Amino acid sequence: MNWTFLPALETFDKIYEKWDALNQAQHNHILLDSRFVSLLLRHFGSSEVLLGISNDPQKPGMVLVERRSPGVWETFQPSQAPMGLLLFGFMDENGDSLNDIVRSLPGYALQLSVLHQDPDYSSIQAVDGCSRLEKLDYISTARMHLAGSFQEYWGKREPRLRKNNGRLRRRMEEKGLRLEFKVLKGAAEVADGMRDYGRLELKGWKAHERTAVTPDNVQGHFYRELLERFCARGEGVIYQLHIDGVVVASDLCLVREGMLVLLKTAYDEEWSVYSPSFLLREDIVRALYAEGKIRTYEFYGPLMDYQLRWTEQIRTLYHLTYFRHGWLRRLKGLVKRVKRT
Repeated sequence: MNWTFLPALETFDKIYEKWDALNQAQHNHILLDSRFVSLLLRHFGSSEVLLGISNDPQKPGMVLVERRSPGVWETFQPSQAPMGLLLFGFMDENGDSLNDIVRSLPGYALQLSVLHQDPDYSSIQAVDGCSRLEKLDYISTARMHLAGSFQEYWGKREPRLRKNNGRLRRRMEEKGLRLEFKVLKGAAEVADGMRDYGRLELKGWKAHERTAVTPDNVQGHFYRELLERFCARGEGVIYQLHIDGVVVASDLCLVREGMLVLLKTAYDEEWSVYSPSFLLREDIVRALYAEGKIRTYEFYGPLMDYQLRWTEQIRTLYHLTYFRHGWLRRLKGLVKRVKRT
């Protein structure tokens, strides 16, 4: 067997250094850091999640997978993980390593889906023409490249955004409302920052759908522990916009090697007339330009209309599915065509 599969909850924290070594051999992406992955497993994983480890020293790799139905597997992918949890210490240009994984999985695996692949950071080249490898577009996502000065960047934004933000700030000043931008970077500040963030989500539509992050639910515990861990390393930050001392918008972010990743964003809908999330984002981008350390601002979520006011840089994330037999892929395609007709 080219790959060994072990219970992830029991194994991952014992060999996390090997996971990080693979990540560092590629792009050292913060969303694939073992500290991030370990918390995903602990808060959202189950005994069914397996950690796969390559036994071939020439093709090192690790992956987190779970079975979806008999013979059908996919990478462990909680909604809190923007990127698929698979790492190779090399670039797989034709899917050979996926073939090795499929043939090593427990039972008789028919297919493996590697979810949420970023074309800029994936260990697998999405090659057209491979009879067993299927690529399926997942979402378009936005990013901002910070180059030049803030004045140059801001001058390129649509006039409506610039004028509206300026008008809102003047209106608030005229009404005597005190606007304040705060940046929380210390681990000791995270608990208060998360309480403020949870309060914002509880006042919005996520509370009605029971998806809000709160200090007492699993999501709240996950994000608090995540930010405490990374803030302690200088790689976490909570941005806040205050009006008269009250938080009305907040972003939760991770930072590494010139990249800032937006994890979560929320605002107080009672203050929506002042577009607090837009004012906060302007303050954040202005601060990032002033610091001069961040080159890329990643949204890592489904493309939203409002993001197009901040950037024109869009790319598509995708899923890859590898089939054990070529005829399985052809059969799947036939079934899809029949359903459409």
